[in-house]
Amino acid sequence: MTRPAFSLILALVCAACSGEGSLQHVPRERTLVTDCVDQGTCSGQFQDYDAFNPYLPGKVSRTGYNFLYEPLYFYNAYRDEIIPWIATGHEYNEDYTEVTIKIRPGVEWSDGQPWTAHDVVFTINMLRDHAPELTFAVDMQTWVKTAVASDSLTAHIALTAPNPRFVFTYFTHNFDNGVPIVPRHIWEGQDPKTFANFDLAQDWPVVSGPYRLAHSVPEQRIWDRRAGWWATKIGFRQPPQVERLIYLPYMEEAKQVQNLATNAMDLCADMLPPNIRTILEQNSNVTTWSGQEPPYGYLDWWPLSLGFNAQEPPYDEPAFRWAVNHAINREQLVEVGWQEAGEPTLLPFPDFPPLRHYTDQVQDLLEQYPVGLFDPARSAALMQESGWQRDAEGIWTRDGTQAKVLLDISQTFQDIAPILVEQLQRAGFAANMRMTSDNYTRMTTGAAKTYIFGNGGSVRDPYFTLRLYHSRFVQPTGTATPNFWRWKNSEYDALVDQMGQTAPDDPRLVGLFREALAIWLRDLPAIPLLQFYHRLPHNQTYWRNWPSAENPYINTAYWHRTWLLVLLNLQPTRG
Repeated sequence: MTRPAFSLILALVCAACSGEGSLQHVPRERTLVTDCVDQGTCSGQFQDYDAFNPYLPGKVSRTGYNFLYEPLYFYNAYRDEIIPWIATGHEYNEDYTEVTIKIRPGVEWSDGQPWTAHDVVFTINMLRDHAPELTFAVDMQTWVKTAVASDSLTAHIALTAPNPRFVFTYFTHNFDNGVPIVPRHIWEGQDPKTFANFDLAQDWPVVSGPYRLAHSVPEQRIWDRRAGWWATKIGFRQPPQVERLIYLPYMEEAKQVQNLATNAMDLCADMLPPNIRTILEQNSNVTTWSGQEPPYGYLDWWPLSLGFNAQEPPYDEPAFRWAVNHAINREQLVEVGWQEAGEPTLLPFPDFPPLRHYTDQVQDLLEQYPVGLFDPARSAALMQESGWQRDAEGIWTRDGTQAKVLLDISQTFQDIAPILVEQLQRAGFAANMRMTSDNYTRMTTGAAKTYIFGNGGSVRDPYFTLRLYHSRFVQPTGTATPNFWRWKNSEYDALVDQMGQTAPDDPRLVGLFREALAIWLRDLPAIPLLQFYHRLPHNQTYWRNWPSAENPYINTAYWHRTWLLVLLNLQPTRG
């Protein structure tokens, strides 16, 4: 951004209110202003301002597709509640190898065309036929044998193996998970690897949600509420009261604090604890999920791990990864990095109540594989046993090469990363960090050999997180993949496949979970660090009824697949 963010926001809002071009007048009190969270695609400006293809890993910002391609269902983890949306229901056969999905009558795309089971089937088949290049394509190739529509409201999907979670895994939007279903009449005949899906003259993108893309340039993206949303027409939901959404490019936290303090923005991405305390002190209209108290946010589905490109030496050695693990003091990461506003984790699962049924039953494995043990002496012993010796600088060296741990991070982790780097340096690793705008691309392609990232998987049972480490997602270094831990173990794969075929209420699932987790802990392909909290400031100057611990109707993150539910619940503060 070439001028101060505050001035830019004022210019954008004034332009939106002045009727320039095709934009209609919308007052500030009916407008919601936020920034883009995707540093790699919108740092300084939107890289995808003229594109709207949701299937290209790491190349599209979550500023519309995530909530305007509406799902079959939503899921609220804080109430353990499934919310039927475009689907009215679904039914599996006895062995979970087939599922029939019923579509709600009256659903329409924004161009007036019916939203039908043919769109579901087309999306599934398109992804399956283009694996592994597209997001969710490998999953569809793995699980789907055939997908057909018997009529406009009924989709039949035959699976390659029993999968009682298929609909929940892929077509129930929760947090940042869920397959976007696109309109067949727009995408048919297009190459989904190159299709831009953008033409404002044709009112593209065609979506199902209650907004239309009114303006999209490198400096901003604007969505306006549209008339004729299907949910209002059939009496399913009232339209949102937010009439305009303005997305600005990704900005540094100092600018976010300034804009929240002056009411130029209504919401922004995660803030570091000191900054969010500052904004709470400066603006009495700002609150958080947890009010004015720590942790200043909500527990997310994304527990943090130190990840590796486990295809590249020495990161492919379990002993090396365990040596790094024993050099980490998680309590210090929370105490110093997060100023005590958080908690550690020893497993890659969020601490949601439904998951405790499983994690409470593996404490003996954590004694056998002591992930939580901070022990520099044990770290040193593992390095020596693997042939490493300290050089004149005190750095572990083997065959003339130092043990490097160069952490690729996003701005989100600039609070804990320096603490982690210092801990590793004290243990003899050549540790450092870098924070670049292309950090996500570096992780997806494997260029990042070590990094901090979250495990966006399980919310109800452990299968979803464990599948992130399945070797079906492993691609060679240089080839992008949506799940980029790059670790392989065939025995683990087989157990995870069995978990995927076992119903969540089947008692056998716990045993399979224990076996798979034992392999995972033994090899430690990633090092669990901390439970993750989204610390999002909610500015109530113009909008109220944000999600909170007292009213957890959904999580707040506006880049997640559930953002539509927030927009439908927000109420104007003024009049």
